[in-house]
Amino acid sequence: MKNFLLQGASGAERLRIWLLGKPWFQSILLPALPRRLRWFLRKAYLTPIDAADRLLGRDQGLPPKAGNYSGDRVLHDFAARGEAVVDALGDVAGMTSSSHVIDIGCGPGRLAIAMSRFLDASGRYEGLDIVADGIEWCERNITGPYGNVHFTLADVYNREYNPKGQQQAADYRFPYADETFDLAVLVSVFTHMLPADADRYVSEIARVLRKGGRIFATYYLITPESLQLMKSTGGAMQFTHDCGTHWLQNGRVPELAVGYDEEYISEIYARFGFSSAPTIYRGAWCGRRGHWPLDSVLGGQDTVVAAKL
Repeated sequence: MKNFLLQGASGAERLRIWLLGKPWFQSILLPALPRRLRWFLRKAYLTPIDAADRLLGRDQGLPPKAGNYSGDRVLHDFAARGEAVVDALGDVAGMTSSSHVIDIGCGPGRLAIAMSRFLDASGRYEGLDIVADGIEWCERNITGPYGNVHFTLADVYNREYNPKGQQQAADYRFPYADETFDLAVLVSVFTHMLPADADRYVSEIARVLRKGGRIFATYYLITPESLQLMKSTGGAMQFTHDCGTHWLQNGRVPELAVGYDEEYISEIYARFGFSSAPTIYRGAWCGRRGHWPLDSVLGGQDTVVAAKL
């Protein structure tokens, strides 16, 4: 029986990964579905896998896959993938166990779980997200030994992720004092935000970071090379709506996937006091070989690291 459940759950997860790698599914079918139907089908598909995980003892206190909205293609190595992000933050963004870190778009705790084990007593982790279910799960299930891991719900409107939000992202002020953090992390956040909202977030990040602090954020960066590769390789992510500073996967559902002109991102960073020549680690989303493995958390998107001057 356990063997049957394991094979069934593994097969269902492989099918999901295969579908997410197909342009017709990722860029055509999904955007065409009404939001409520997309989210219902996701939950209906993943709930039986969660049930199998519980029976097989594979859940290990991790968030249910049906409630995981982080965009991960691979969901079965949740904890290990968080540890991999911690390693990357140490390697390219200077994070240490005593750093004060804000994780914007913390989701259901992928990075938070790893950070709760990584930080020492002088470190601090603050998770911020607009999805109530994710924040509630994190508050119930993730604690650090030093009481320095916290979560905050931002009741910010997003057509895809929080359509009932009461505040506009373009007006939102982070609930933290000036010059509080050493590092701001945003994994697959700006990929779901339009320019006015994204600009506001960069300005708020600049406010809450200390001098010399870094922003570590992932994007779909649009360049002549990525546009050519996107078309020639037939990658799953196809941005077809050119809006000048940014590109959309689907005009009817703008926040489903947003790509940004690389020069525009450099200009925004410079405007708000970051280095105007940020370090970029290329992702594999457009068909190139990325800096990190494709099946890692950071493998698909481009990663931009910039320091506050």
